[in-house]
Amino acid sequence: MASKTATSKIAPVVIGSGRGKSTTYISTKVTGPNTKGNFTSEIVQSDNASGGGAKTIGSRDENGNITWDNAASGKIKLNESKFKKASNNQISSLADQLATNAVDKQALNAAAGKTNQDNTDGNTDSSQSKPTPAPKDQTGGLSGSGGASDVPRNSYEKGLCYPTAMRRNLQDNIKIDVLKFNPKKMKGAIQQARFANADAKKGATIGTVILPVPTSVNSTNQASWDQGTMTAAQMAMANTVKTGLTDGLGAAGSEAASAIGQAQESGAALKESLGSFFTEQLTGVSDMLSRTTGMVQNPNMELLFKGPQMRAFSFTWKMSPRDEKESIVIAKIIRMFKQSMAPQKEAKGLFLKSPNIYQLTFQQGTKPHKFLPKMKECALTNCAVNFTPDGSYMTYDNTAMVALEMSLSFQEMEPIYNNDMSHSDDSIGY
Repeated sequence: MASKTATSKIAPVVIGSGRGKSTTYISTKVTGPNTKGNFTSEIVQSDNASGGGAKTIGSRDENGNITWDNAASGKIKLNESKFKKASNNQISSLADQLATNAVDKQALNAAAGKTNQDNTDGNTDSSQSKPTPAPKDQTGGLSGSGGASDVPRNSYEKGLCYPTAMRRNLQDNIKIDVLKFNPKKMKGAIQQARFANADAKKGATIGTVILPVPTSVNSTNQASWDQGTMTAAQMAMANTVKTGLTDGLGAAGSEAASAIGQAQESGAALKESLGSFFTEQLTGVSDMLSRTTGMVQNPNMELLFKGPQMRAFSFTWKMSPRDEKESIVIAKIIRMFKQSMAPQKEAKGLFLKSPNIYQLTFQQGTKPHKFLPKMKECALTNCAVNFTPDGSYMTYDNTAMVALEMSLSFQEMEPIYNNDMSHSDDSIGY
């Protein structure tokens, strides 16, 4: 028998809900039976219900399996089950035009993914029919059935990348390594610096993800300075005490006598000032010098260095999966950050171990970026996920969110020192 071709009526397929709701119009073009008695088909997308702008977006083999063309959008691929169901019904609607006997009907049902239907005339042994296939897991392998474990997790995927297409053409990106926390070691009364030998001190890498450079990248380097004061009397006392500690009590007495001699030679104003100062110290009365003379001691104020400050970084990514595989990758990325930042319980629960820490690296392809800041090891202090960033709840067929927004806040575990950067201007530095 010669092969025939028939095209179904156009049917709408609705995707999403609310503001993200959209309608796609498809029809199915079926050809067969071929020399082997099988039917194949093509899924055709139109711009409207009238059939304008028709284009083939996918093909189906004799078993109903779909192979999407490049013309099929990511949203169509992610909602494959909806389009497959609509196409199945369209193929079945062409039975009267294409199937003239029970064998053809069975082959047509197979092309529609309905291999378990009985198309015999009642005289065929039903034991020859095929069992109903198991339902397909639409979640992509995320069963959701995992329970708690007595042993902390210390291994994650090292090849995570979003968007997944960026793996083939790495542009500017940020690589985040999850590291085992390596506590500092104590030696005598001096604590060894974590970064004295950075390669030796870092913990093992147990997970890696590559993400696009966030829309907002800020780096603030700070040092702590504050005003300090020291009056003449405080200077004299401090110098006397210091001399006693370094040179002995005899030298301290000589220093004190010298300070008193200088005060006596400096006139009545200084004597009055010192007298008021010591009176305030002995009696607890404040502002005596200002009340009695209208003067205050010169505080010799100046700005003094107090110490370094830690840097903090906050990054946000909005992620929209373009197919089922990418939705699973996003879920794994979020899971890795949420689980690795959590403290780890010891077996008996008496102590908690530190969470994992992170090494963030801005990259040009696979090399460190010269025009974005370097970062030391960081702790993840906050992981926030907005599951409805567009203001409404929308999911795909596999229940993955249409869009997610992930915000991470990191804080460096060591301050930045001058010695951390080389003498040559080879990059923007820390």
